[in-house]
Order: sequence, then C-alpha cells, then structure tokens
Amino acid sequence: MEENLTLDSKVKKKKMTKRRKKELIFIVVLLAYPLAQFLLTWIFVNSYSLILAFQRISLEGTATFAWFDNFEYVIKRLVNPELGAVVLKNGTKIPYNLMILINSLGFGAITIFISLPLALIASYFLNKKMPLANVFRFIFFLPNIISIVALVYAFKMQLDSNAGLIYHFLASFGVNINDSIWPNTTLIVFVYCIWAGIGYNVLLLSGAIGRVPQELFESAQMDGAGNFTQFTKIMIPMIWPTIVTLIVLGLTNILTLYLQPVLFGYDYTETIAGSIFEGVSSGLENQYPRFAAFGLLFSFVFAPMILWVRKVVSKKYSDTEC
Repeated sequence: MEENLTLDSKVKKKKMTKRRKKELIFIVVLLAYPLAQFLLTWIFVNSYSLILAFQRISLEGTATFAWFDNFEYVIKRLVNPELGAVVLKNGTKIPYNLMILINSLGFGAITIFISLPLALIASYFLNKKMPLANVFRFIFFLPNIISIVALVYAFKMQLDSNAGLIYHFLASFGVNINDSIWPNTTLIVFVYCIWAGIGYNVLLLSGAIGRVPQELFESAQMDGAGNFTQFTKIMIPMIWPTIVTLIVLGLTNILTLYLQPVLFGYDYTETIAGSIFEGVSSGLENQYPRFAAFGLLFSFVFAPMILWVRKVVSKKYSDTEC
C-alpha cells in the first residue's frame, strides 16, 4: 500500500514538473520579444544618449570628455537671450530654450486642464443617452482613425483667411495667424491638439463610465441629485483611476510631444522632443551632445515630478471601488 502511494506521488510530482517546465517555456517565449525590444530600443539608445551628453564632438568627428559643459550651455540658453532669443511684438526677447520649455509645458497644461475636463463633460452626457449620442461618439472617434497628417492638413485648411472658421475664431481673440511670431504660432497648434485630443479621452472615459453601475446614478437621481452632483460625487470618484492615467499621459506630453508642431511647420512651435528631433535630423554630429544633454536635463527634472504627481493624485478617492 505504501509503495503504491509512493509511486503515485512520484508520478504526480513528475507531471507537475513537466507542467511547470511548459509554463516557464511559455512565459519565456511570451516575454522574449518585449524584453529584447526594451533592451535594444530603450536601454541601448538611452545609454548612448547618457554617454553622449558628457562628450564633445569635433568637426572631424573626434569625441572627447566634456564634463558638464553641454548642460551648462543648455542652461545658459534657458536664461540668456543673447545666445538665441525670440522677439515678441513689443520687442521683448525670450531666450530660445525658455520658449521651448513654455511650449512643452503648454501642451501638458492644455491636455490636463482643457482637453480632459471637456472630455469628462462630453463622456458624462453621452452616458446619459442624450439624443444622437452614438453620432457624437462617432464624431469624437474620427480623429483617432484618420491619419494625423490628414488631420493637420484638414485643420490648416480652416486657417484660410477668407473662409476658414478657425481663422475667424482665433482672430476674435486677437490672434493673427498670418503673423509668424510667438506665441501666435504655438496657440494654433494648441487649438489643434485640443480639437484632436478630446476624442481619445472620450473613448477611454466612456469605457470607464460604462463599468459604473447605473443603479448609482438612478438612486442619486431619485434622491434629488442633479447632473452636477452626479458628475462630481459619483462619476469622477468612480472613474478616478482612469482620470489619473490621463493626467499622467498629459504630463508626459511635456517630454514626448513633437509630431504635431513638426507637421504644422510653423516657426517657434518647437517642444523639448521636437527640438531634439530637428537637431538630430540636421545631421550636424558635433551638435548631438548638446541635444542629448538638453533631453537628459529636462528628463531629470520632469520624470520625478510626473511620478510624484501620479502618487499624489492617486491617493484621492483611493477608497472608492467600482
């Protein structure tokens, strides 16, 4: 009897071992590609950028150690208009790197404080089964399935001074798009990003709202709660994790957004990522260390800030569960 039990336990153990091996092989195969991609496209590239930020490259292509000279140059261009500046209408000079920083912060700000609130309001009323709700949902969805190149072209057509609706809208606020000056050119790209970005937020928020039990809204309505109370006391707390995700994505725009300004092609719309993209595209290898230091400096500043904001805002409504 004992021999049979021992034999059965050995067979079971052998089966468990084989099963475990198959699971490990599956996990290794599943993770092999993303890990290889992470190592090659992130670790390798960023390690080289880190080294490059502390180098100086001569016109002949010879690299030497430069200590913190590149960072010092970036900071000087951030505060000293004599090293490169944008001249405003009133003659005021804004250091060029400071303009780039303001542009980048602006893209993060409009995403969080304009696009996100508008998307929250739109998602709430779409969830209320308002008339033509599906039509509006489709309209919001359109910018996400159309090429960004086509979207920018369609938007620029509305900037025509004769028949462009957006031209007259901006002109009513005193923004003349024919003046290739800062910040007018940047404001145009801001308006585009608000218009094109709401749909993406609406899609994510609508999915989150759809998981909230409708009984909560019905119960609040029976208790006399209006739309504003339902919006602020029920919907926002219940979908707060999704809102936190969108806030973090909005903050990462400070460091990553570049394609929209590049496609518009206007002067003085550069962002942190956009200026690095254009600098590398220029092919001037002796300037690469300065652009590497430029990106690294702002990454060291904003990456911890983004993580800190995420930690702080995540605590709000942390006890609410959907």
